[in-house]
Amino acid sequence: MNVAIIHSNSDVTHLLRYLLADLGHIVCWDSNTCQHALIKLNNIIPDLILLELDILDIPATEFISSIMSSTPTTIIVICKTAHNRAGKIFEAMSAGALDACTEPTTNNPLSIQDVKRKIQNINSLHKANITATPTINTSDRNLPLLAIGASTGGPAALIKVLSKLTPKPHAVIVVIQHMDKQFSAGMAKWIGEQIQIKVEIAAINQKPQPGVVYMAASDDHLILQPSGLFDYTAEPVKYPYRPSVDIFFESAVTNWPNKMIGVLLTGMGRDGANGLLSFYNRGMLTIAQNEESCAVFGMPKAAIALNAAQKILHIDDIGDAINQALLTIGKK
Repeated sequence: MNVAIIHSNSDVTHLLRYLLADLGHIVCWDSNTCQHALIKLNNIIPDLILLELDILDIPATEFISSIMSSTPTTIIVICKTAHNRAGKIFEAMSAGALDACTEPTTNNPLSIQDVKRKIQNINSLHKANITATPTINTSDRNLPLLAIGASTGGPAALIKVLSKLTPKPHAVIVVIQHMDKQFSAGMAKWIGEQIQIKVEIAAINQKPQPGVVYMAASDDHLILQPSGLFDYTAEPVKYPYRPSVDIFFESAVTNWPNKMIGVLLTGMGRDGANGLLSFYNRGMLTIAQNEESCAVFGMPKAAIALNAAQKILHIDDIGDAINQALLTIGKK
């Protein structure tokens, strides 16, 4: 991959250059300001941008929004610490950053490994095209299930959808947002502060309850067991999307035989497209976010190409469509 580095600290830039070279990637340019980076972007658009979250000349969210509107590019934001930074991190991800990681330092080997892992995941993500064929079982679950998948730009999109739902919807709600485990609890709290529905981290062997939004607690894949309880699995290990929308959706198709609604929001890549098709093939309502309102149209576009979306809606209309669908299900 061609990678660009935007960081005000030359020592961090040097270390990132070393790590990227060690992984076999090319640093096509670096910059210590966003203003200078915009000039560089006019000449060379990289496959990946590593961006300092606290860079001073232009707010990171403003810079990310500008990039995503003109030349959409994969962006990882780098912060000195995730502690007390959840709001700013998720604002950056809402603007279009795909992920975040702790700033690497030579005296913290774990931070170096974290950066390497994130970069390699991005490299794999561009190449991923994994499919799976679901099977159908029977069980005694009698609540409707609302499953929502999102990635790049997802946090803001999720708030727009979830804030429109009735405060205590008679449905189990599960959100799969591509997210590193160190940020998952902070994101659940951040979203919960902005909507009327309770948001929880899904726990192993937990029985999902109606009127609660459940989110994955780690970058392992959240699934539903045949019993209908939550579980996590590392398999498939080499799947670059973590936690995976496809893996959860397909476990739901297998283990939740009653009414379901599948929603695929903004995101890079194609994770969730095959899972949404599985919902569609079972006769369930499937919704994809339209191109106009996506930060990145990759995931919904892939689902639409498979004819997996019954409805293609603007982000402002998806919550209303879900409410209407749940109301209709409740009358049957």
